Amino acid sequence: MKKSVSVIMMFLAALMLTVGGCALDDNIDIPGGNDDDITKFLGTWSVTDNALKLNYEVTIERSQTNSAMVIMRNFAGSGSSAQGLVAGSSIVIDQQVIGQNWFVSGNGSYVTSSRLQFTYSLTIGGENEQRSATYSK
Repeated sequence: MKKSVSVIMMFLAALMLTVGGCALDDNIDIPGGNDDDITKFLGTWSVTDNALKLNYEVTIERSQTNSAMVIMRNFAGSGSSAQGLVAGSSIVIDQQVIGQNWFVSGNGSYVTSSRLQFTYSLTIGGENEQRSATYSK
């Protein structure tokens, strides 16, 4: 029995020395690891909107008041800005009023570094449209 206890104690001591010698390296370089979720969405995008075959530009910027939000300038070609919450590779646009009482809500997805895809609802003067827009760089 004493021999079993001695073997177990030696094993535990060796394990503690092995695990105790491990430390995280603060200088690990992971490709893309320093980018937050928002970075991939930022910039000026050329938009093709299916509704009326509209083409316009949208500029996506970081919100200055909420680190998880972006500001989408000229959203839906409105000339006004919409706010979106970034979660991973998605932007969620909660219902909000932009421009001249345009109600918008929907979501967008990061597809590639040069393409985003948005689907959203747009209500103008009581008329509701479901839109799909492709953002390209």
